Amino acid sequence: MKNSLTKLDFQLAYLAMLTKQQIKPLSRWEKGIPIKSGQAKILKKYGLKIENVKRKLLNGKYIYETVFSKKSRYLDIYLKNFENKPVTTQKCDREKEGFLFGYPSCCVKNFIENGYTKNPYIGKEQEILFHWICPDCRITPSLIPYYQKIYNECEQIFSEPVVKLLPHHIANLGRKALPVAAAFLLASGASLLADDHWLPISDDPDNDYLSYREEILLGTHYFDFGFSAADSIAKSYKAIIDSLPREISDTICYAVDVFANGFYNCPICGETANMGFVVIYNPLRNLEIDIPYMALHFMEHGSFSYIIEGDTSRVDIELLKEVLAPFDIQHLIVETANDNDNDGLNNPSELYFETEPENPYTHNLGIDDGQEIIEAIIEHISDLPVYIGGGQPTDYIYIQYIPAYGFETCNICGKTVNMGYVKIKNPIQDTFIDFPIIGLHYMSHGRFAYSGSYNQNEIDPIELATVLDIDLTSIDNLPEIAEKYGYQLINFPNPFTGSTTISFSATSLRYATPRQAQIKIYNLKGQFVRCLECGESLSAKATESLYSISWDGKDENGKPVPGGIYLLKLEINGMEAGTKKCLLIR
Repeated sequence: MKNSLTKLDFQLAYLAMLTKQQIKPLSRWEKGIPIKSGQAKILKKYGLKIENVKRKLLNGKYIYETVFSKKSRYLDIYLKNFENKPVTTQKCDREKEGFLFGYPSCCVKNFIENGYTKNPYIGKEQEILFHWICPDCRITPSLIPYYQKIYNECEQIFSEPVVKLLPHHIANLGRKALPVAAAFLLASGASLLADDHWLPISDDPDNDYLSYREEILLGTHYFDFGFSAADSIAKSYKAIIDSLPREISDTICYAVDVFANGFYNCPICGETANMGFVVIYNPLRNLEIDIPYMALHFMEHGSFSYIIEGDTSRVDIELLKEVLAPFDIQHLIVETANDNDNDGLNNPSELYFETEPENPYTHNLGIDDGQEIIEAIIEHISDLPVYIGGGQPTDYIYIQYIPAYGFETCNICGKTVNMGYVKIKNPIQDTFIDFPIIGLHYMSHGRFAYSGSYNQNEIDPIELATVLDIDLTSIDNLPEIAEKYGYQLINFPNPFTGSTTISFSATSLRYATPRQAQIKIYNLKGQFVRCLECGESLSAKATESLYSISWDGKDENGKPVPGGIYLLKLEINGMEAGTKKCLLIR
């Protein structure tokens, strides 16, 4: 019977073995659809009782979970509490799940209240567990030997290539495609379901036909293993392109067909495609992309790569995503706290990024302010080097994945992602930010707020931008403040530890003298910190009209203020002439 387990996914087999031994009273397999009949038969022959449970997502759609147990009463309890119920992260629901899945109550409570907290098992035994261990847990140490024993047995049953490609091992693969990945696909039978139009690409460690960078941009990184993460996305983009109007517009995306006098034959299926291309315009963003008709043919088959007369090319996914951004609205229904205009940016972040708190479309780009800011940030994240062990970098920003052995479901689209978390570290500033991996999924779709079956919260946009050391206030390339007032406010160094020099330039001093200039400093709560009078202490370079004054990180009473982000507001003749953010590190 154990040999038949190899027909299952490794994790499903591992869960089945844990449940058979009643180490886990109940287990849940989150795929969005019921497990295949063949898999169900294997579980039943293995002595497990199974049920498919229908759950409702936030967008009104339904998904299915498969739960299984040795005893019917656990299934009955789960059905009673969750059948046809919304997928939520309410405390009472998570406590019930924790009980049914056999997790220590202290760990469940800690995860609900604190999320991922440091524990001595990270990078070790934590990887084979399905719950996150609380820092001082007294129960988990006694469970670990049982989990380890079952895990070792499962490894022996499966072939080595399969084991090496488990989700919690992906971080150790780096960004190079490995031959062993192909071995995994063959061992799992994936090749039987593949479309011949799916063309292998480089930098694809999990062989799902998307590069690492593309997966970050599209929100598929650390998804459960599928045969092709690109398949449904390519088909979706193709459907959007087909639906675009063919009339020129100044306000919405449109397409222009450029037909040529000739045809290409697809080298895979022989179908013909016009030798021309379609041009997709986004007039509000002033963006466009050309896509050959042969490329559209391959996209219809689930591939972003295509072949024309023996040459393989690839659609620019980043540019295509930017052009078609107005159509990615599904995840925008998740609510952001303290967000007056419901654009995915909380009010303090609107001030920080210099967008308008009462206007969701500050720059009139066809996407809201949240999507605009996140697009720039997620593209930046996709370029970060990945830390995979060894000595930690000290001179550049990097990203690190701390996966968990389990998955959670996106409450919007039903996709499953690894339930671990990601850390972005800036060793130069000695700052970092961490958040659940599902946060990357939501960021790729335009929201800092995320809602998964285990994690529901919001990534702090200001903290993230600060750790990444990127300034998005000029994201639209329109220095509106300088144009309107004739002043430009800067400070250096930023971040700073002791003091920072604040400078501003004026194109015309007819309306202000040095004594009429002030730098007012506020914290992010809007609380006044200090006013720097730009009077006699001001140093001026008459030829450049550059004025500078230093701030020593102290308030009006001469007391050091705590580390954090502060807003510097320049006032000329009592009128605000510019705002700049700075980071003080203590």
